[in-house]
Amino acid sequence: MNHQIAADREGRTWVILSIGNTLKVHRLSGTAPVAVMDLAELVDMYGPLILSPTHAVVADEFASIIDIVDLVASDPETASVEQIRIVASVLRGILDRHTSASASDR
Repeated sequence: MNHQIAADREGRTWVILSIGNTLKVHRLSGTAPVAVMDLAELVDMYGPLILSPTHAVVADEFASIIDIVDLVASDPETASVEQIRIVASVLRGILDRHTSASASDR
């Protein structure tokens, strides 16, 4: 089975796993206080992730991430608190990264 691989801003690599309705990450390389955590926690702690290129099979396995974003964007009152938190954490990480890059360009 193939899984999505991602790198955080400090270069650690993680595998993203879908367990039930939850996205978890497991550290593959580098050091961090924990080896397994929720995807949203990883984004909160270590910023946005850089996803490695995927093959079509892997992309199909993680289509649920896009589904979560689409649900929260189009029908937020039916989304769970966890789904909203995941989308908000990813967006916050992107915005934080963009804000720090803009500040360093000045």
